[in-house]
This record gives sequence, C-alpha cells and structure tokens, in this order.
Amino acid sequence: MTEEKVKYYKELLLKEKASMAQSLSDDDNAARSMMEQDANVVGDSADEASVNVSQNILNLTNNKNKETMVAIEAALRRIEEKTFGICVHCGKEINPERLETLPWTTMCIKCKSASEKRR
Repeated sequence: MTEEKVKYYKELLLKEKASMAQSLSDDDNAARSMMEQDANVVGDSADEASVNVSQNILNLTNNKNKETMVAIEAALRRIEEKTFGICVHCGKEINPERLETLPWTTMCIKCKSASEKRR
C-alpha cells in the first residue's frame, strides 16, 4: 500500500474516531437525561417498560460504539506498525473497497466469511 493511501486511511480513521467520540458523549448525555426524567416520573408498568426498552437500546448502541472505537484505535496502531491493510489470518492485502467501507477491519472478506461460518 502506498504512503498516500495509508495517509488517506489514517485521516478516515481519525474522522471516524472523532465521530464515535461525539456519539459516545451524546449517548452518555442522553442516558443521564433519561435517568433524570425517569426519577421524576411516577407511572404505571407500561411507562416503566417503555423506559427499560429505551435504556436497553441506548446501552446496546453505546456498547457497539465503544467496540468500534477500540477497533479504530487498533487500526491506527496497525498503521504505525506498518501492518495496516494486511489480513491478520492469511497475511494477504485486504481489498481496498473493503477498507473504504470498514477501514478498521482486520480480515479480508474471504477470511471474515470463513470466520463467520465457523460460528
């Protein structure tokens, strides 16, 4: 991979990292706001169920964003280590279209498909 392409992916990852950081901050603020509202609402069991569902969705989203943030940071480390864009399973170069879509990926599409079939 050329230095120019590596620089492009690094910038892409840094933008995504900033976006994820903002999303995590927004999720934290939403959770805090929801908890404050919940404390002030005395409702029936339907209200409680609705609040629980909303909190669960927010928690799932927050967890997924945290996982993505860890993956982005790992991809940035791979850039520094000069291993970015190389499949961790087969050692071949990951298709540029795949990196464009998911720049923090660690596997080529063939290895990822095989990995998912084993599950």
